[in-house]
Amino acid sequence: MKSASTAIRLSVAAICAMSLCACSHLSKEAKEIIGTYYNTELSQTEPVMELHKDAKCVIRAIKPGVLSYSVDGKWNVENDSLIVTLLPETLTFEGDSTLIGQIPTRIAQKVVGYNDFSLQLETDGIIYLYQRRK
Repeated sequence: MKSASTAIRLSVAAICAMSLCACSHLSKEAKEIIGTYYNTELSQTEPVMELHKDAKCVIRAIKPGVLSYSVDGKWNVENDSLIVTLLPETLTFEGDSTLIGQIPTRIAQKVVGYNDFSLQLETDGIIYLYQRRK
């Protein structure tokens, strides 16, 4: 009796864990680009994007020696674009806050390409290369 109830509890726990993992609703393409991304022209130590497997993200703007700020949000890949919904109320910063301006609540960038080492995103005809570090 005791081992049967233990087995049932373990099964229920496993099903709950699988359900929690599936709740992010990330697309197949999004699951392939989960990671931490750097713009090495701006910083080798501070990532500009953290795309987490739970569909949460952190987006940073970095102006070396002047201002760095980050905003939390949610993300996914829809059709051929990385879609980020930001929460401006989560803004944190270091430096001259007068340079921040208005935080967009939605960002859409076309995914041009990706592999284990990089992500290429296009905005207004310009392709940006981000280095990936897992």
